[in-house]
Amino acid sequence: MADILTMELGFPILLVNPPMIEVRGERVPDINLRALQEAAFRLLVVKPGRLTGAEVRFIRKHLRMRQADLARVLNMANHSVVSQWEGREDDPAGMDYNTEVLLRIWMAAKVGQADRLLELLEQLKNLSPEASREPLHVSLEDAA
Repeated sequence: MADILTMELGFPILLVNPPMIEVRGERVPDINLRALQEAAFRLLVVKPGRLTGAEVRFIRKHLRMRQADLARVLNMANHSVVSQWEGREDDPAGMDYNTEVLLRIWMAAKVGQADRLLELLEQLKNLSPEASREPLHVSLEDAA
């Protein structure tokens, strides 16, 4: 099996050794989309690079939130700042470092990782803008 780069969730994801099936004569990854979304959300919590605009949009939509809802969670004055972040697409969203850490801590709590907050804070100390452009690596075990 080979790794496959996909944009299925709106940002680059490298599927590591996905199972394949044949559909209408074409071999495609056999991945449960909901499981892929859940795995991507969990991996974005600990991604070593800054979040991109597309990833912020995915996070918000995955949680079925409006821009105003996310702005309220992050104590922003209004939704226009969330719109600006999301508008940066594949570039780093440009949110303040502390706001990004708050978002990731909030995400960790959403997926039951609140007990790992100290570990998470240590990982987030050195967020790299350069690593923002790296695709998120999702293995079969992550998306099963």
